[in-house]
Amino acid sequence: DNTQLRRRQQRAAVSQRLTIANMPMQTGRAKVGALSNAEVLSETMAWPSYQAAGVLTKEQLEHIYAIDKQPIDVQVSRFEAAGISYVELLSAIVSSVSKEEVTLYVLAMMDEILSAKPHVAHHFHAALFESKGASDPIAPLMKLLTRNSLFLLEKATVLIAKILSYAHYIPIAPEAAAEEVLARHLTAFTEWLLLVIKSINPSEGAESPKVTYALAGLQLLVSAAPGRQAVLVADGLPALVALMAGASYASHASVQLLYQVIFVLWSMSYSSEAAHVMVTSKLGLVVKLVDVVKFVQKEKVVRVAIACLKNLLGTASASGDMVGAGMVKVLDNLQHRKWADEDIVSDINVLNDALQEDLMSMSSWEVYSKELASGKLDWTPSHKSDNFWKDNFRSFEAHDCAVLKQLVALLSAEDPQTLAVACSDLAEFVKVHPEGRRLAASLDAKKPAMALLKHPDPEVQKHALTAVQRLMVINWEFMSK
Repeated sequence: DNTQLRRRQQRAAVSQRLTIANMPMQTGRAKVGALSNAEVLSETMAWPSYQAAGVLTKEQLEHIYAIDKQPIDVQVSRFEAAGISYVELLSAIVSSVSKEEVTLYVLAMMDEILSAKPHVAHHFHAALFESKGASDPIAPLMKLLTRNSLFLLEKATVLIAKILSYAHYIPIAPEAAAEEVLARHLTAFTEWLLLVIKSINPSEGAESPKVTYALAGLQLLVSAAPGRQAVLVADGLPALVALMAGASYASHASVQLLYQVIFVLWSMSYSSEAAHVMVTSKLGLVVKLVDVVKFVQKEKVVRVAIACLKNLLGTASASGDMVGAGMVKVLDNLQHRKWADEDIVSDINVLNDALQEDLMSMSSWEVYSKELASGKLDWTPSHKSDNFWKDNFRSFEAHDCAVLKQLVALLSAEDPQTLAVACSDLAEFVKVHPEGRRLAASLDAKKPAMALLKHPDPEVQKHALTAVQRLMVINWEFMSK
């Protein structure tokens, strides 16, 4: 699973770079953040002037010249050889130089080095811990999050996320002050990312470069356990699910947004605590993920949604929720589709085997009630089975008619198929239950059913008419006489 996580994280990084590179020209690429590292690094910086101004020492000037304009393998090698010195150098430039083009240059250079060798993040941690928290190379980057330049925000976000998500640094000895500084940055950065996401209307998220960068930061951050925990503590799941629900499946930008959000959720699902919240909260996440698999064609989106659902297997009611949302039928269709990624085939088979086993242990009433609870209805066998209704009509009365109340509530759903099936079920209930008409009337079912007689979908109209007729006629059997 860790190998799969790393492989998909690499794919996500490539996808993110392509997204930024393909952003449309608007009022200047720097303004919208669509500058490539290559464009920024093609400029020449007047480094000696910063030594003359006292910003850089002679040794630091030599260090910057040793990596500037060098091939990436040379840059990585020299950075690794004098890691803390380079960290302090780059922090000094970001902290002390006010010119935006210089800050952009340093950020682009660091992004290239960290992309080529993620282990370089080790030296940022080493600088913090070996100084017992006195030297804080992350703070100057955090201050950049208050700037207006989207390119600065994008690069600072990615760099901070790469540094904070680096989980392989082991200090020689415990250092409380450094741990406190690191924890403070992790909390502040997580809250900032979520604030950016919450500040945008979910339906407009795909058009917001800030949301794109914030999600890119989250993708990196939650690749490690501390980042997942930070997002959970900051109550980030509702914001992510809202953004996911607000995305359409129509444009490339909205599908990319959906991919980023689900990628974050998939990474979060590796935390058992987060997985439990994802399943047991009222977010309806399992049903939303099943809907994505049903209706989105883009392979990379289906891949992460399936992987997320697989991780949730065995967590609370997740398996039953998937069955209720119609995942078994969806998986049957997916097994006949050709996939470029072998991971999808494996995950589909694992999910299918688990859900088939779960389905066999569930009664028809359990399957039906799970489907009803999902809020989305399909023409599964129960809805059209006379035996189902004869065997289970009394179950609608249990727990103060809880299931009947859910059915009546679905008469106000938005999905036409759900409306048609709900009307059909209500009609069957009234037909079979001796007190069905009275019970439905006590829940004011007639009003929403009658409103559906004017629904634009003819299938909804047809089943609404049957439901209304049975609700209004005391003995429905006389209707055909």
